[in-house]
Amino acid sequence: MHVLSDEIIIKQNTKMYSRYFRLIIILLPLCIISCKKEKTLVSPSIIGTWELRTLYSGWIGNTNYPAGNGNYLKFSESTFEIDTNQVLLNSGTYILVREKFNLTGEMGYRIIYNHEDNSDRTFVVVSNDSLTLSQDAYDGGGALYIRLE
Repeated sequence: MHVLSDEIIIKQNTKMYSRYFRLIIILLPLCIISCKKEKTLVSPSIIGTWELRTLYSGWIGNTNYPAGNGNYLKFSESTFEIDTNQVLLNSGTYILVREKFNLTGEMGYRIIYNHEDNSDRTFVVVSNDSLTLSQDAYDGGGALYIRLE
């Protein structure tokens, strides 16, 4: 009688494990599909050479720069360069990430240089031949660049 009882328990456990296995097989793909990371992207519209035309500041006002001023921002598909009068000031990699702008609550494209996720939050907007960089802060500055290439 004890052996018969053990067989019944084993059959019940087998049925229970079979049900759990089926449940896992059904739920696992659903979990994988629903757990998507925010996509990072490179917009073809940012690629090119840009020349600084205006610096915006929350403290000292705006500074305008004439054409041919030598302040350039260059983007390829994954790298950037910041040049002033043919002197390389900074270079490395960048990504654009879709995030919420804290000041307005609107979605935008945050630019992250050299994998520095904790750096100042800077958002980029490209419209026709203008590129605008804006810091996500009340007194934050920004810059307007004009496309050269």
